[in-house]
Amino acid sequence: MIRAVVLACVLCATTARADDNTSLVAARRAVEDVRYDDARRLLVEALRRGANTAAQLREIYRLSAATAQVLGQSDLAEQYYRRLLALDPDATLPADTSPKLRAPFVAAQAYMAAQGRLVLRAARRSGKVEVSIVSDPLHMVAGVTAIVDGERLPTAPLSTGRPAALSSPAALDEVVALDEYGNALLPVAVEPAAASPPLADEPRAARAPLLRRWPTFAIPAAGLAAVGVGLAIDAQRAQGRLDDILAADTAHFFDEAERERTHYRRSAILADVSLGLAGALAVTSVLVYLQRSPSRPAVTARLAPGGGALALLGTF
Repeated sequence: MIRAVVLACVLCATTARADDNTSLVAARRAVEDVRYDDARRLLVEALRRGANTAAQLREIYRLSAATAQVLGQSDLAEQYYRRLLALDPDATLPADTSPKLRAPFVAAQAYMAAQGRLVLRAARRSGKVEVSIVSDPLHMVAGVTAIVDGERLPTAPLSTGRPAALSSPAALDEVVALDEYGNALLPVAVEPAAASPPLADEPRAARAPLLRRWPTFAIPAAGLAAVGVGLAIDAQRAQGRLDDILAADTAHFFDEAERERTHYRRSAILADVSLGLAGALAVTSVLVYLQRSPSRPAVTARLAPGGGALALLGTF
């Protein structure tokens, strides 16, 4: 079954061509021969060789993830699947894939659903093509290039918040985002000059909905915590006054003791409620913050025996 699933990944991938990455061709053969240790090494070589097309890069990620899972490296398999889904959110596994082999793919889908896919924008302006990153949750983009008459122009560095400018000849074929090895991540559609506003006026990122912002929960949590502490202090003082009344009962009336006892109970209950709500809102604020920060750990769904579970993913 394991061999059948990995071979299915090979069949779903692009067919080898004469000008294909030789390490990738050898990796396909290693998978077919059930030599997964060799396949893992060859796939790393294929990735680092660079100059892969977008289709070849997706194939490398897919085969690397399947090979890693067969070799018992589930975390590594999930990382490869995340990269595949960042480039192709509609990617799927063969229908007969076993739950064990599907688990890292499902976890990667949950993670990328929260983070979003890789998105870039390119527009013609003043004789050049300006390229900017709209969303790069896995920090995959290292540069960008233009293809003219089938040949790559020199690579221009590109990072979030720092657009790149490329020469814009009339014969421009396409613009391609590149990773750190020079592999093509995906093509970038060039917007017409008349329809593209200046990059300086573009928002860096879409503003999150109110309930997806951590301050929405952090601010009331802080307020409720302050109220809870104040009520707890007030309850403690009421308890002290009640103790004084009970200690000198001949100098006080019953109504005074009952009034302080009622005051204490009311303040104590309200303090417990306020602090409990503050804690719940604080936890929610932390989870929202982690979920919205690509460079930090993220909370995602994972498969578990008999159901599912939430998992905090990241490096600590």
